[in-house]
Amino acid sequence: MGAAAMAATASLAERAVAQAGRPMLIFVGDQTSEECKIWRTQWEPIFVAAPVYKKLDYRVVYPAKSSDLAKPQSWPADLRWVLDVFLMSQVGVQEGFEVPRFFLVQNRQVTFSTSGNSGWREVMWPTLLDVTNSMP
Repeated sequence: MGAAAMAATASLAERAVAQAGRPMLIFVGDQTSEECKIWRTQWEPIFVAAPVYKKLDYRVVYPAKSSDLAKPQSWPADLRWVLDVFLMSQVGVQEGFEVPRFFLVQNRQVTFSTSGNSGWREVMWPTLLDVTNSMP
């Protein structure tokens, strides 16, 4: 392996280690959902502009249609375990994906999940502020 490739690999490894302790928010939606379109155009820009955004990792799973949400190939390889955890959970078994859905991951575990724009506004947003010790 060349010096540049080793440096790039080391940089990725360092970033992964540094971010391992950071909370992660995962937004899951589909491109046909009106609620998801509202999230992407109204709430996501506010979230990305807020100080809390800089204190966590943010990932998006956003396939073209809702039927793809439960398919592992629609998820990034490193996040497929979140899909497995959700599908085996009581909510996942009983309700499936109601979108938009948000997962909070801490220390490589799903610690909280909610759905809908009201779930974001009333529960996830305050939870993220608390977890990151941030102001709105």
